[in-house]
Amino acid sequence: MSGKIKILDFLVHGGHQYEFFKNDAIFYCMGVNNELHTYKSLGRPEQSNVNFIQKDYLEKISPDIVMVRSGVNPSKLEPFVKMGSKPIAVIQTTRPFKIPDWCNIVVWNSKKTMDDFKDQIPYKKHFYVVHGFDPNEFCNKNINKNNRVLSSFSLFKQRGDILGFNNWNYVNNNLKICDVIGHGNEEIPSNMGTFKYPELVSVYNSYSIYLNTTTQSAMPRSRGEAMMCGMPIITTSFYDSNIYFKHKINSLIADTKYDMISCIKLLLSNKNLINEISLNGIETAIKFFNINDYIKKWDFILKF
Repeated sequence: MSGKIKILDFLVHGGHQYEFFKNDAIFYCMGVNNELHTYKSLGRPEQSNVNFIQKDYLEKISPDIVMVRSGVNPSKLEPFVKMGSKPIAVIQTTRPFKIPDWCNIVVWNSKKTMDDFKDQIPYKKHFYVVHGFDPNEFCNKNINKNNRVLSSFSLFKQRGDILGFNNWNYVNNNLKICDVIGHGNEEIPSNMGTFKYPELVSVYNSYSIYLNTTTQSAMPRSRGEAMMCGMPIITTSFYDSNIYFKHKINSLIADTKYDMISCIKLLLSNKNLINEISLNGIETAIKFFNINDYIKKWDFILKF
């Protein structure tokens, strides 16, 4: 046995957990409803320290840590906690799920959400950890762009105002140059489907602009990926946006559909501005969304 920390986790967000699994630990990953997954479920390369299991395998392991995530029934985890496993909750939404009394550590990936709700979850230790990407994976390939606008949302139309679908639809109807990637978007004519790594990076690199229309997004995940790939970002100003995105420096800020159209036209007509925002964006993404910093923060939490 290697002596590394053993962590039991449940697959709820493949991209996030691919990065989380880069921590120096041995992971046992289950489906929320006991599905048996493989590394392909993450949409990312295979990781040798990750074991995909079902509940029949649980009796064979004694995890040091159990991850508490949205959608996972706490009753599945409590027996491990009673046997000494340390529970760590992760909140990736704008509203927290109920944290069990026996869980004393809560990790948030939105500072605003943490600040808004942590006092309602007393007697816990709270940590803020934003996403972390590897600049060697999400990189600028310096290839020709297609003069089109990309967004990344799943169940876009169904989730409506939360993701700003009506604004995006207005922009697309007026400019006819917008595409969306993600699952559950089959009814949208410009839907591109889903992409796994490394195809996802090639998609980011082929588009001229990334447009984020969300009003309630706790995490700048796809914006961080796109920014690290050199895409000029047009984003709304909600939640943690103001921490990372600065207007006409490393991005353009647009909260209305009219401003979104104006920003798209401005970028497509000004190559110098596109290049400046692209370069500043890469620098920003590497500074704030760096996998090395992400792993250091998680290493501290796992050993806390």
